[in-house]
Formats: sequence, C-alpha cells, structure tokens
Amino acid sequence: MVPGIVPDVLLFLLALWVFDSAALLPILISSAVRRLFADWPTDYLIPNYLAGTTAFAIVHLVAIFVPVALHGGSLERNVVGWLAGMTLVNLVLWWLVVGVALPLLGRWRPKADGEYDGRIALTFGVITYGVATVVIGFVIVVIVIAVGFPG
Repeated sequence: MVPGIVPDVLLFLLALWVFDSAALLPILISSAVRRLFADWPTDYLIPNYLAGTTAFAIVHLVAIFVPVALHGGSLERNVVGWLAGMTLVNLVLWWLVVGVALPLLGRWRPKADGEYDGRIALTFGVITYGVATVVIGFVIVVIVIAVGFPG
C-alpha cells in the first residue's frame, strides 16, 4: 500500500515538470543553450532538455517540501511569499550552475563564434519563467475564487 501523500507528491511533480518544461522553453532560442543540451548526457536535444527540466523540477519540489516537512507539515505565515522566494532562489541557483559553474568546469562554452552569449538566453529564461509563474498563479486564484463563489 502506497502512503496517501506519495501519489499527491508525484502528481504535483508531474504538474511542476510540465510547467517547467513549457516555461523554460524560450531558453532554446539560443544556439549556445541548444548546444549545451544537444551533447550531454545523450546526443539528442529533446531528451536532454526534458532531463534538465526534470532535474529542475525535482530540485524545486525538494526545496519547497523539505522546509514544509521541517515545520510540521504546514507553513503558517505568508505561504505565497515563501513559495515565490523559493522559486526565485531555485532559478538563481540554476542560473549560477549553468551560467557560471559549467563554463568554469569546461562543460559548456556560452559563446562560440558568431553566437550571442548563452547566458543572455538563460537570463531571458529566468524572466519568462517568472512571468509564467505569475500568470499561472493568477489563473489559479481566479479558478479558486470562481469555484468557491457562493452565487
């Protein structure tokens, strides 16, 4: 028997992964970012991109759930602000890993001959992810209000 929370966590992870995969799609406009995803861990762009967004979603989910678990399963104050902060921290940390650490390790060249710097696309991706998060949050609030409206 699977504990009751496991299917909920997996469903939330799936929803987060679908959202992340769509919201981070604009980073692929950069040939430098496509080059990063095209050669590692497999030799195919789409599976590598999906693996990257899976890692992003898992880290994001862990960053959200661990503090909740440490607070006894609930956050009592300013949950929306806390979730927004954790999302921003996740985005910035991933930007630093991809934009700074991978080039220092020699794993990625963000700028090759005639290309724009791939870190520009990563920054654009952070901005579009933030906008997409605000939009989806607004849609969820509207749906919750519409469903809960008594009249």
